Amino acid sequence: MRELVFNTENVFNSSSEDGALFQYDCQTYHIPAYQRGYKWGSDPNGAVTILLKDLKEAFSKYQKGSSREYYLQYITVKRSKSGDGNFHLEVIDGQQRLTTLSIIFSILSNLNGTENIAVNRLDYAIRANFFQTHIYSKEKLAELLKYEWENFKKTNPNQLDKQDIFYFFQAAKRIEKFFRDELKKNDWHSFHEFVSKCVMVIVNSVESHVSSETVFRNLNSNKVPLTETELVKGYFITKIGRQGKSKTHFREILELRSNLGRKWDEISAWCNRPDVRSFYFSGGDGMEGLLTITAKMLEGKSQKQLIIGRKEDHHLFNFFHSLDDLENAYQLLRENYNKLLDWYNRDDIYNLIGFCRFTKGRKNNSLDFLISLLRVPEYKELFKVLEKARLDLLPKEEIQELRYGGDDDQVIHAALLYLNVFPDGIRKRFDFHLFETEKWTLEHIFPQSPEGKKNQLTPDQRELVIQMLGADLSDELNDILNKDSRNDHEKSIYYEALKSLGPLNSIGNMCLLSDRDNSSNGNKFFKEKRQNILELIQKGRFVPKHTFDVFSKMIPSLPDDNLSMWTREDIQVHQVYIFDSIQKAKEEVNQ
Repeated sequence: MRELVFNTENVFNSSSEDGALFQYDCQTYHIPAYQRGYKWGSDPNGAVTILLKDLKEAFSKYQKGSSREYYLQYITVKRSKSGDGNFHLEVIDGQQRLTTLSIIFSILSNLNGTENIAVNRLDYAIRANFFQTHIYSKEKLAELLKYEWENFKKTNPNQLDKQDIFYFFQAAKRIEKFFRDELKKNDWHSFHEFVSKCVMVIVNSVESHVSSETVFRNLNSNKVPLTETELVKGYFITKIGRQGKSKTHFREILELRSNLGRKWDEISAWCNRPDVRSFYFSGGDGMEGLLTITAKMLEGKSQKQLIIGRKEDHHLFNFFHSLDDLENAYQLLRENYNKLLDWYNRDDIYNLIGFCRFTKGRKNNSLDFLISLLRVPEYKELFKVLEKARLDLLPKEEIQELRYGGDDDQVIHAALLYLNVFPDGIRKRFDFHLFETEKWTLEHIFPQSPEGKKNQLTPDQRELVIQMLGADLSDELNDILNKDSRNDHEKSIYYEALKSLGPLNSIGNMCLLSDRDNSSNGNKFFKEKRQNILELIQKGRFVPKHTFDVFSKMIPSLPDDNLSMWTREDIQVHQVYIFDSIQKAKEEVNQ
């Protein structure tokens, strides 16, 4: 889709390069037969009255100098060939606004004695006669405004589509009454100038090969709303394209707009790549995220506060519209894109940013963290900032005191993520996209509930539980475990005994696995989990290095004489390894 912003005078302009119709090489807007009829009400709460009140309020601000432009909602058009071989802009959405504006200009023209800029610009497929006869003609319009509806019907018995005609008639009557009652006569001319020059419309064009009826159905069923980024894109293209216009040929302006549009699409396509969206923008719309970052960085240069997280219509569009220097905003947008692109392609920076953003429970996953990085002027300083942020995320508590199941979970997660992202002696890019989309979480290596998921202990597994309990094995627990099967109450007794063990919920008994892998592993023992991990690797699935090392027993000093079991000794060795690795990381940063 293509968007441009025009004041209402240029919406109807077909004779100069600033006009929407001129730019599309068209003379009219065509209202096709599939459109519903004109139905804007003129009662005190009707759409016509609301529009007039809004325009009056905007005009009042304009007179006081507190506001320059007022934006109406967009219209959607498609360049199509008419029956006579000429081209027109087929109105897919927005005919109510265009029609009302046409009536406003027609009545203002009568009141002011000025040229009607909207005359002959609307071509109705089934209602052509009424506008030509009663709205665009000054004499006929003046005559229409003298009538009441019932008398008008009697004098025009052959009018078709009476419902549409009724709304046209009432709109014209309401608009004229509004100007006479709500505005001073001395303000009519300046109001006409304001509506012509300062009331803006976004003209949204769809490609010629797209079915008009399909777009119309989608728009009117709220399936294809114009997005925030599309609105902002249209505004940037129009405003920046006008810069230096007095010194530039119109075709060069179009080329400038075309180049800006292509660059915008390039940036948007990259920002919305799934891996980039998950890395920088938490999976949301990437272009909207980049625009939000840019707006936040410009917030001090605008009189309008950027409101995020509230249901305010077009908060980004309204913010950028409030800026005096849109060229500077676009330059900053491109600079931010170039930096994010560069960081994403550099494995060292990518890993540092990813670790800071994807550690659970931290605030570094917000756009504010990215903004703080974007404000750093040099690489050397950027690395210092990221290294400090990484250090701040590492456990400050004694690792041996950490326990799963409470506030320590986030600290344990950070330590294990660190081991996976920055394995000792290895420089490798970590896949944060898969880490995020597959939802990697903490997993016990030795299970807390060995007979969950309808499992039943084998003799070998029973011996592993007994070994894990060690000196905590009571006579009651021994009797329960030596039964051929256990009821739920008996299971809960030895589950609680396992969970009360310090080693079982310590960091030495934890690793990271994806949500799906956790589900497939269930409450399996080390041997079964190890086999599952190996199968995942054989299938090409993403398994982080530390997790692989645990189930391959490749952790330094970890006994590898038995690859089918995970013992208290293994937990202790693993915990010491994690402690040493974290201490080494802290020492390297502090050097």
